[in-house]
Amino acid sequence: MFGVLNRQRLDNSANYAEYNLAMRNKSLPVEILKYVAIGSAMLLAACTSVGERTVVSVAYYTVKGETFSEVDKQIKIHGPEVTGVGKALASTDLRMLPSIKYELANGSCKVSNARINVKARVTLPRHANVNTLKAELAQAWNSLEEYARVHEAVHLAIADRYAIAMEKAINALPPAQDCVSMREDVQVVFSDLFEKHHADQLQFDADEKERIRGLVKKRSASIPRETVTETQ
Repeated sequence: MFGVLNRQRLDNSANYAEYNLAMRNKSLPVEILKYVAIGSAMLLAACTSVGERTVVSVAYYTVKGETFSEVDKQIKIHGPEVTGVGKALASTDLRMLPSIKYELANGSCKVSNARINVKARVTLPRHANVNTLKAELAQAWNSLEEYARVHEAVHLAIADRYAIAMEKAINALPPAQDCVSMREDVQVVFSDLFEKHHADQLQFDADEKERIRGLVKKRSASIPRETVTETQ
């Protein structure tokens, strides 16, 4: 949701843009994660570390279960609740907090400094007894846990990249005849880039879903089918 910028003063506690990103459990059932361990490595290569403008807190929810179906059920019960999605495997709540300073000079108003801070809360799964799991499920869980962590890290990197772009675009705005007009110009730039940011976040999720679907399809096709020979 985009927080409307106050015309009189940009106050970080009241004016911000926020939304929630989630990994839907339905799109990543535990059973298929044993086939996509490569996913984390590929994502990590595309993920850059976030800058000092981004403050991240991490919370965990506990999952139990000794079978694939039990673990899947636990995620559906204990995973983070996301509006419009329901229970998710992992989620990232993002806030973009603009801090804009203005100055009057030569009869006009300009931006003297623009800073876009990002505040994020990431929620990830954690198994209560991973050391007691059977080898196949333990491997699948480790892949799931790592994939969820890196997936959310990419969301953070996207937000950080757009925060930098917002700062550059706002700082580059030409002076306006007064600060009311200047704030309106800032709002237009911020809103436009935030919409593009949101679209990129959604596109990343869509691309990942399609990539994993392709990996699973490829893996399934490589498994020999059992044949049954009847004897007369």
